[in-house]
Amino acid sequence: MKLIRNILFFSCFALLLAACQNANTTSNTKVTKLDDILSDISDKYAVLSISSDSRNVNVEVEDTEDADKVKENIKRQLKENGIKAYKVNVRERSVKQLEKENRWLKIEREAVSHLRENEQYKDVTYKMNEVTLKKPVTIAIVAPITKSDEHAQEYSEKLKKEVNTFLQTKDIKNQSKGDFYKIVIYDQDDEVIS
Repeated sequence: MKLIRNILFFSCFALLLAACQNANTTSNTKVTKLDDILSDISDKYAVLSISSDSRNVNVEVEDTEDADKVKENIKRQLKENGIKAYKVNVRERSVKQLEKENRWLKIEREAVSHLRENEQYKDVTYKMNEVTLKKPVTIAIVAPITKSDEHAQEYSEKLKKEVNTFLQTKDIKNQSKGDFYKIVIYDQDDEVIS
């Protein structure tokens, strides 16, 4: 009797293990198919970025591509592979806009790095601002002071002058490609000093 119970127990355990392994294989196959689909999309179109989670597929393409066409292609391939769990989001991004954003992100990082070399500005940071094609870039520097500090305005003006001097160097002027900019100094409470 004990032998039969053990055989029954191990048989059920083996079936359970096989079922679990089969479910994992199905899940992994689904992910593999999604990866293959997204790789195919990257090969066919000018894709800037792709991300996915358990519910969404997000794709950014250059503005030279038709976002609706890319979206339909992804949906068609998902359907052909029996994958229904994803919402597909595709958006176009201006290549010129993206280039300007990346260019100024690099310049801002270099400016803050340059400032931190000076003991007086070692705790200065910057905050991200939206960069658009048609507007001047706002370089937002965050100073480790508050607006109400006695010397806040003076410190802010010195900081602004130092940033502007850095932005006028030959290397940075070449990187900025003639884009207009303005420098705004914030205090640690996110209030504009100058």
